[in-house]
Amino acid sequence: MKAWWLVGHQTCQSRQRWLRLTSIFFEHSSNSIDMTGRAPPLPALRAFAAWVRLGSVNAAAEELQLTPGAVSHQIRALEEFLNVPLIERNGRRWTLTDTGRIYGYQVRQALQDIVDVTERVRSQRHAQAHTQDLRVAVLPSFANGWLLPRLADFTRWHPQVRLQLHGSMDYVDLSEGQVDCAIRFGHGRWPEAEVRPLMGDSLLLLASPTLLGPEPPQTLQQLLQLPLLHASENWATWLADVPEAHSGVQRPASHMSFTDSTHLLEATRLGMGVALSRRSIADQLLQRRELVQAHAHECPHASAYYLLLPQVSGKHPARDAFADWLQGACARFAQRHALPTGVLNGG
Repeated sequence: MKAWWLVGHQTCQSRQRWLRLTSIFFEHSSNSIDMTGRAPPLPALRAFAAWVRLGSVNAAAEELQLTPGAVSHQIRALEEFLNVPLIERNGRRWTLTDTGRIYGYQVRQALQDIVDVTERVRSQRHAQAHTQDLRVAVLPSFANGWLLPRLADFTRWHPQVRLQLHGSMDYVDLSEGQVDCAIRFGHGRWPEAEVRPLMGDSLLLLASPTLLGPEPPQTLQQLLQLPLLHASENWATWLADVPEAHSGVQRPASHMSFTDSTHLLEATRLGMGVALSRRSIADQLLQRRELVQAHAHECPHASAYYLLLPQVSGKHPARDAFADWLQGACARFAQRHALPTGVLNGG
């Protein structure tokens, strides 16, 4: 849509330039021409613009693949059409009149607008002819917290791919053909699909800076006295991995629970409580300091992210390009945060 808006914008600019040109005619001619519904002949405009730019009839003729006599004839035809002298002729020496100088500049700009608009239309048609649709099923929390902020990089490298993101927590049977691939979080066992490992994840305790205040809790026990928010993550796994919790701290009761991790993170951002979450889906909020790590401990998650592809499928360049890009982006993220990558979980 953006390209078409630019075309419309450029066309509007061109129309404004033509209107300015006609005002010049009226100012410099006592016998002005009614230009309503008319435009100067394009060959004459091209000949005049080429002469103005190159400064030579012979050079203009060579560029336009005409004879010098034909170029001179076209320029004279333009002056007759306008009823305005554009050139002062002193033998073989030609110089622009004041009107010709202004008109020449405007004509060159208008012709360049036509070239630019034409190129955009041709490029748009070429892009449409080579556009490939790609339907990707993805968990809403992963799409919102990790994938969407990085998709601009993919579209920059692959502008011909038109992505359709299908956000759902339900398993999608790829054999039904409703989507081309799926990003899933689990243990890597989907026997009916080709499974490619993407990256592992970690569990960490999160809170808003506002909730923690200027003097945040210093111990785990003090932290667990704050309102606790819960979604699908296993508090027992995290607590069992925290050294100071080995004395018998149990999973605390939840102040509020959610079925969607996106809602959990939003409630945490609003200061409604402390939450246990995956690093991947909280990454952007952590970078913007809308959330902070409420406790220093971070433990590996038992599950990981995988890309699921149909076991039997035809050639699909868009899917191949997306798979390569996604694996690279996940590898970089995993390396930055010391997360496992490239190995299927055995559990």
